[in-house]
Amino acid sequence: MKKIIKNIIIVILIATLILTYCSNYSKATKVQEIDYTESIENFNNPERGFYDHYPYSFTVSDNKEITSKLSANLIHLRLDIGNFSKAVNGKEDLELSEDMLNKFDEMLKKIKSNGGTAIVRFAYDYFRGTPNLEPSLDMMLRHIEQLCPVFNENADVISYIELGFFGPYGEMHTSKICTYENISKALNVMLDNTVDKIKIGVRRPNHYAKWLGIDIDNINENITEKGTREYRVGVFNDGYLGSGNDLGTFVNREKEITWLEKQSLHTLYGGEVVLNYGEEPINTTEYISKEGFRTHTTYLNSGWNDKVINSWKEEIYNGEDELYKGQSGYLYIANHLGYRFVLRNSELPENVEQESNVDINLDLENVGFGNIVNDKIATIVLENEEKRYEIKTDLQPTIWNSKEITNINYTINLPEDIEVGEWKMYLRVSQYGNLEEDNNYQCIRFANNNTWNEEIGANYIGTINVIEKQSKPSEEETTPPSTNKDEEETTPPSTNQDEEETTPPSTNQDEEETTPPSTNQDEEETTPPSTNQDENETTPPSTNQDEDEVTPPSINSNQNGSIPLNATNKNDNKTNTNVQNNNTTELKNDNSTSNKKLPKTGQNTTTIIISVIPILIGLSIYYFKKLKK
Repeated sequence: MKKIIKNIIIVILIATLILTYCSNYSKATKVQEIDYTESIENFNNPERGFYDHYPYSFTVSDNKEITSKLSANLIHLRLDIGNFSKAVNGKEDLELSEDMLNKFDEMLKKIKSNGGTAIVRFAYDYFRGTPNLEPSLDMMLRHIEQLCPVFNENADVISYIELGFFGPYGEMHTSKICTYENISKALNVMLDNTVDKIKIGVRRPNHYAKWLGIDIDNINENITEKGTREYRVGVFNDGYLGSGNDLGTFVNREKEITWLEKQSLHTLYGGEVVLNYGEEPINTTEYISKEGFRTHTTYLNSGWNDKVINSWKEEIYNGEDELYKGQSGYLYIANHLGYRFVLRNSELPENVEQESNVDINLDLENVGFGNIVNDKIATIVLENEEKRYEIKTDLQPTIWNSKEITNINYTINLPEDIEVGEWKMYLRVSQYGNLEEDNNYQCIRFANNNTWNEEIGANYIGTINVIEKQSKPSEEETTPPSTNKDEEETTPPSTNQDEEETTPPSTNQDEEETTPPSTNQDEEETTPPSTNQDENETTPPSTNQDEDEVTPPSINSNQNGSIPLNATNKNDNKTNTNVQNNNTTELKNDNSTSNKKLPKTGQNTTTIIISVIPILIGLSIYYFKKLKK
């Protein structure tokens, strides 16, 4: 009896080990053959880099046609509304006209149609540097209220609003009306009337401190939380690196930059670099290559100061980054403004069954000065020669932090109608996450060689091989040979019950318990089923699609998120949002790249499992009967 129980336990343990092995074996992944080194190519990405500025002066009526193409990647709109101020028109302060608001809206929509985004600033002095041309504070606040609906309508194209309005150039200094109290009122009106996704910059950290009611000497202790008003407020710096305090931008540079280290991870920071007016020049590549990572500098004027920018172009970089040694200082700065992602490792399963899950494991490094500030949508794109699918995820690109490697472990469900074969996989980061309809708006490119697919605005992360789904074993395949279970368990093979019960087949009891059952059909009750797959009907299903009736749908199908490559009707296709993100999505920061290589999947694991199950069932029945006797 004890030996029988022992054997049953051994069988169970063996079965557990086999199934555990098969489970792990099926999850084996392959390191993808991708160039994981950083390219030094300079290319555009949304809401970062050197901007082009575009000035425009609005009139009360009959605003002139917008002649500029407004086609740059990042445009700084310098918008004058002096004609609505008594100090300029000589008559009276006026509310903004419908014509003016419509022209502003048209301007933003034109920028979007060209694939760009805008930084917006208003002023009252034609951007000529003249002080005291503002209207009354009440009218200024009214102007802000009137502009906010246009801001909200075009929130996706507005990267940042520089508060402006006060002083020459809207730089918030010099004019009599430009007081801390008045600036705080203007900021509150704009925060109250704009959607939360819009970020607003003030000219100096002290403007922020006075508005929030904290001591500027303690600003380094201020850390904001998402969802609060202060989380949305940053700084723009038009005295960038001009002196030890950036021409009055900072009261205590070190403390305020310590504050910016956190605050400008989620607000844009940048402005205009200027000539040196301090004792020691800091407007150099060497200086910005260090402080830029602390302030997360994201944007600068491409045309000012031209002398400083030209000096960067002539300067040879000799900093800590070996990749850029011998290159110009300008190239280093241009490539590092804002975020810049490099794929450092990609592991995907080599073979995946239809209707199963795909585990994605990526290491993504942000080598740029800053972060993605405004929310983006990350999707996975699967593509072969005839079809493509886009699968939405809940990944958060805004937390792929500067100077960190983010490990992305994510699981997606394959589309139900995906065909057998090789599929290229891409990670797509965009504004809308709708490949079929969003015109690749604000798609983000990684800085790897030969991974960018311009047609779909996505980054190649590897290839998977989709194999045919294996059928589950039928009831017939898993049932022991006897057709009458009750009869098999209760009817002895011998016609002499007493004889069978009293006459042992062997004179050695220990031998009886360990001797395998006879192959004689008459002793079928104690004989486990054959391990021959042909006899046990565990042969995997045919790969002939006609026989298995799993013919994939036409490429014009709009089911299950399928987006045909040659689709002519975009409205007939929907994105697949069937994604596993409940206890399967994991984002964590890690300072080292994982390069582990796991074994490759060499065969269909399901076939192995199906083959093992009948054996285990047969052995279990055999020992159960012996135990019963």
